[in-house]
Amino acid sequence: MKTILTLFSFFTLTAFVGYGQDGVMNATKEHKTFTISENGKEKQFSVKVMEHRDYAVKLNKNDKGMVNQDRKPVPAFVTKLIAVDHDADTDFDSYTVLKYKGSEKNTFELAPTSKGFEIKVDDRKMQYNVLDDMYYIKDKNKDFFMIEEFTEAP
Repeated sequence: MKTILTLFSFFTLTAFVGYGQDGVMNATKEHKTFTISENGKEKQFSVKVMEHRDYAVKLNKNDKGMVNQDRKPVPAFVTKLIAVDHDADTDFDSYTVLKYKGSEKNTFELAPTSKGFEIKVDDRKMQYNVLDDMYYIKDKNKDFFMIEEFTEAP
């Protein structure tokens, strides 16, 4: 009986802790396959994008000190893990973490290019060259996108 009560208490506490956390949402998962030409041969590569949004909580200054305060809408901080597989195995070859400050209605698109793919977030763009395993960002967008790259250890 003591074990049952302990387990029930543990599950109840973890349920309330998970319920009480606010401001985080796992939004989307996207998987696309594209084709590029390498030395006259068609080559397929796949891109998997996983998204995490972190919403900050800001309260209306007029409601300071009140019990039920109104929230102010705040743009989300968006983190996308982009995994690229450009060979015949099942493992992804490179990973890029893309971070940017989003809005409530961001558009995110992956579009194929002749050398890889392009990422469009609203009116901002960056390109990823699969053959060189490099990303390219125009100067006007360098302050918007934050990039971390890493590859899987052998």
